[in-house]
Amino acid sequence: MHLKRKFCYITLVVICLLATACQVLNAAAISDAQKTIIIKRCDDIKTDLRLVQREDAKSRVHLGTYYDKIMTNFVTPLNVKLVENNLSSAGFIDNQNELAKTKNTFANDFTKYQQMLEELVAIDCKNEPEQFYDKLVDVRQRRKTMEQDTLKMRRLISEHIGLVEKVGSKL
Repeated sequence: MHLKRKFCYITLVVICLLATACQVLNAAAISDAQKTIIIKRCDDIKTDLRLVQREDAKSRVHLGTYYDKIMTNFVTPLNVKLVENNLSSAGFIDNQNELAKTKNTFANDFTKYQQMLEELVAIDCKNEPEQFYDKLVDVRQRRKTMEQDTLKMRRLISEHIGLVEKVGSKL
């Protein structure tokens, strides 16, 4: 099983490298060598993509739950307490609003990513390697967008912790 998982990751790396090379060269079409690799490894690639789908779905649930808990158990109650006690909530409300907005953006971007990934898996890569490759490039870009969303959420959570520490040091 360990060897099979390693093979899956190697296959994904090869496909990612192919996609990156195409982007760098701004090539409109993939090379014959790239087509051959996609056609030969089509079944393995699709198996790997389905594995990525499952793992990404688990990650989305985990992150979504984590973000929800932070908002409902920490950020919102603290902001309410600050207002109730007439303490300075400077920055807290803006941070909370940005967190909520980014959380929604993450959820929407993930939905789009999952749809695109589903479309990619549905493409017959043996008979349509160019279409498959083009969609793969698009899916990778959408995944990068999601990565940026998660990095922004981390930054905003860190900023909120900084605000809390700042208020805590004044009390």
